[in-house]
Amino acid sequence: MKRNTLTTAVVFAATCGSVQAAQDINISAIVNVGYTEREDFQGIAGFGVDEHAAGLKSGFWTDHTELAISAPIDDMFFGKMTMVLDEHDGETEIELEEAFIQTTGLDYDLSLRAGRFLSNVGYLNGKHTHTDSFADRPLLYRAFMNGHYFDDGARLSWLAPTDVYLELGSELFKGGKMPAYASGDGIGAQSLFVKTGGDFNHEHSWQLGVSYLGFDNDEGFCSDHGHEEEHEEEHHEEHDAGALEDEHEEGFGACAFSGEKDYYIVDAVWKWAPNGNYKYQNFTLSAEYFRVEEKGELLHQEEHHDENPALLEEHHDPIDAEHSGFYLSAVYQFSPNWATGLRYSEIDFDEPYSHGFTPSVSTAMLEYRHSHFSTVRIQYSQDKSTEHLSDDQITLQFSMALGAHGAHQF
Repeated sequence: MKRNTLTTAVVFAATCGSVQAAQDINISAIVNVGYTEREDFQGIAGFGVDEHAAGLKSGFWTDHTELAISAPIDDMFFGKMTMVLDEHDGETEIELEEAFIQTTGLDYDLSLRAGRFLSNVGYLNGKHTHTDSFADRPLLYRAFMNGHYFDDGARLSWLAPTDVYLELGSELFKGGKMPAYASGDGIGAQSLFVKTGGDFNHEHSWQLGVSYLGFDNDEGFCSDHGHEEEHEEEHHEEHDAGALEDEHEEGFGACAFSGEKDYYIVDAVWKWAPNGNYKYQNFTLSAEYFRVEEKGELLHQEEHHDENPALLEEHHDPIDAEHSGFYLSAVYQFSPNWATGLRYSEIDFDEPYSHGFTPSVSTAMLEYRHSHFSTVRIQYSQDKSTEHLSDDQITLQFSMALGAHGAHQF
């Protein structure tokens, strides 16, 4: 989808704005632009990721610019649609990130969401990236979640009638978006999550979460952000060529894996504000831990250099791997307009993806917010996601919100 789709989207948004105000349609956009000085992306320790997990692009960039439309449909339903403008292989593309309806009046504090939406596992995944306190997502999110996981499906959640916040939910997905590699013919992913939180007192608040996300992967299906056909065509040409040892040098092809991939996630957040007033001063400490288990087979092909060099022999190698990773983030807003933060992320890959190397990224940022709608951020990262390379990255980011913009989640 190129410029004609963008024109259609803008016209559609303008048309929606002329609908009767009684329907309370909100139209907003996030413009996210900047400049990054960095080395070329070399992968993440041999783990199979695509360019969407590379982080910020080198040079000037316009990344993850959003156009969102939302409105109450009636006294029973609410709807939202979010389109994202991104760049792939030098061409601007539009991707439908959200298009869902959600109930607002079910009995017993139940809520049902259906359509395309962000999974609610973990702390960051259910949030839009422009709400983050850093210019990019932590390393483990880029490696394990391709930045963030969204898909077509349904969610049922229950908000318990308790003094403390307690929410339980389950999701079923098509499995058609990375990190899922399912055929999309049925249910290819499922999740369970529990979130709880409350106030220690009027200055301190907290939240804890435990999540499970499981994928049933099918060999030969690549599904990273709408490039399924392109990757399926390249399946035998790029991902599966060469021996298993050779593939380790460039990263394992996602198309070649079949089996189960299970995520176990724990997240924790603590917030402090003097006298409970977050406007002038506040501090946020957050952390997430991922455990990822892969059980199945990896297809690779060996080329025979004999009478017929084009002859390829297929092999299926069993994989039973357990990876883990975490990030720890601290952000201090020391005045109404200024904030600074530190973040560290690390991954421990199991064999055969990494031979003892532990990728990590350390990040520091300073940001100026003239208002709730405008942010200017400078960020430094020491990226050690590839062995024998320490990449010092400098980023200047401008993130601006146009139109009505709802309050951010906890």
